[in-house]
Amino acid sequence: MEAKTVDLKYHIGRTIPVRCVENDSLRDLHIQNNCFLLLIVHEGSVSLQCGEEVIDAMGPCLLCFDERNPLKLIRRRNLCCDTVYFHPTFLNVNMTFERVRSSGYEELATIHDLFLLGPFVTDRRPILPMLDDYQASMRFLFSKLEEELEQQPDWYWSCRSRSYFIEIMLLLERIYCSMGGRYVEVTEEVDELDNAFLKQAVGFIENHYHEPITLQDIVHSCSINHSTLTKLFKQELGITPVAYLWHHRLLIAKKLLEFTNLPVKEVAKRCGFKTVQHFSRKFEEQLGLSPAVFRVQAVARRKASF
Repeated sequence: MEAKTVDLKYHIGRTIPVRCVENDSLRDLHIQNNCFLLLIVHEGSVSLQCGEEVIDAMGPCLLCFDERNPLKLIRRRNLCCDTVYFHPTFLNVNMTFERVRSSGYEELATIHDLFLLGPFVTDRRPILPMLDDYQASMRFLFSKLEEELEQQPDWYWSCRSRSYFIEIMLLLERIYCSMGGRYVEVTEEVDELDNAFLKQAVGFIENHYHEPITLQDIVHSCSINHSTLTKLFKQELGITPVAYLWHHRLLIAKKLLEFTNLPVKEVAKRCGFKTVQHFSRKFEEQLGLSPAVFRVQAVARRKASF
């Protein structure tokens, strides 16, 4: 399967290195020396030959493959799955296969807020489980990405496609982190959460940040009272549940500002802010500069380093 979508309306003939396939048959898995593959298994089971390794997986789960080995379907049973074929340069033009695997890439990624892509570049093929909230979020983001790629509704379609893809990668890396992998954005404290109620609340926030959720919604999601949850957040993370909600919304917003040209107003809306004024105020409170200035500085810094 070619990781390519062609612009049919605006910059006719231009291609971007990503392709979505809903209910993929997995009959055309020619990813070797070509692209990465994110396999989203919603239901059923699948067996795949990856190089010399046989991988068996049962949904709901996520499978991540890189371009180093041939991939072939062995069998499938009652399988319902979606796929995203992509080249890492879709995230950023400097993220070539060679650079992502270079010895200094993790340091580079940390400096420039790039993605580690840990689930793809590891020598062990991880099977990442999806809890209900994560599965619902992955379905939603996949559908939005597919919609932009297929319909190309306006001049921003490729930019908006990248924004949904970025959110998919952030969600994927968060799940990978919860299984012991490295994730550049997650603090050590969030990475090592042990309390089940706190994990549930954090997971709820990270899957519903774009919605108008309240403290009561967060409390309800983990079935404990307000006082106990707030105490857990302060003990483990040093902030309140609502403060963590704003923190996560701004984390996503930073990525969208850095790696897309979406208007600031759209970034604000996508991250759960009611107005661009509120977004700008919160952004300046945390980072000391406006979203527009942050975007300009981040892009300039990255260009100067490559």
